[in-house]
Amino acid sequence: MNSIRLRELRAARQWSQEQLAKLSGLNLRTIQRLESGAKVSTESLRALAAVFEVSAESLLMGESTPSQPIKAMREGVLRGLEFTGITTRADFWWFALAVVMVLAFAQSLHQRCPVPVHTDPIGDG
Repeated sequence: MNSIRLRELRAARQWSQEQLAKLSGLNLRTIQRLESGAKVSTESLRALAAVFEVSAESLLMGESTPSQPIKAMREGVLRGLEFTGITTRADFWWFALAVVMVLAFAQSLHQRCPVPVHTDPIGDG
């Protein structure tokens, strides 16, 4: 969860952590942990998205910029492996299986149709 975005949304509405906890139906300690960068459960994510009237995805968005694509990809993979957010575990594993199958297919094609080795460009060898 993007703890900075969570704090900004709460501050924009001038809500205390206690008020957000009451409105979302979450425990005050949960709000404190999430604003400190703790992992969010699917239920907490949905409750916060509903109370702020934003998409759950927008609460998960990181602070990655285009200059940090490797970091953004790493965070995305780690987030997926934690099975948090809005994707179910089954959807994640089907996606992972599809990626493995595509890679295996590409490897199979490469073995059947190897890239030709180029000879000397001058033509004498």
